[in-house]
Amino acid sequence: MKYEQEQEVLRFSFEGEFDNLSVMRIKDESIALIERFRPKVLKLDFADVTFVDSSGIGYVLARYQQLRKWQGEVVLCNLTRLNQTIFEMSGIFQIIRYEKSEGRK
Repeated sequence: MKYEQEQEVLRFSFEGEFDNLSVMRIKDESIALIERFRPKVLKLDFADVTFVDSSGIGYVLARYQQLRKWQGEVVLCNLTRLNQTIFEMSGIFQIIRYEKSEGRK
């Protein structure tokens, strides 16, 4: 996981499979970064993610709950068609916004 913090936006970029093993590797670091920066917006960039499973969806929901403590927003960015379908089936877009193409540096 890579991260960038700019003003009130914190961006996490992921790559490869977003499954139980990868979530376990990044969970503690991402929680700590969110607590440190307390962003108004957390953007999760999935441009380089090849696969998302239920653990990945759970990770996103947990970050949503974490940011709700100070009225922060989570935004999913750059999902592949397959990953977008997986997230749509979960119903997550009822509470989390999706941006099809988030500008990347």
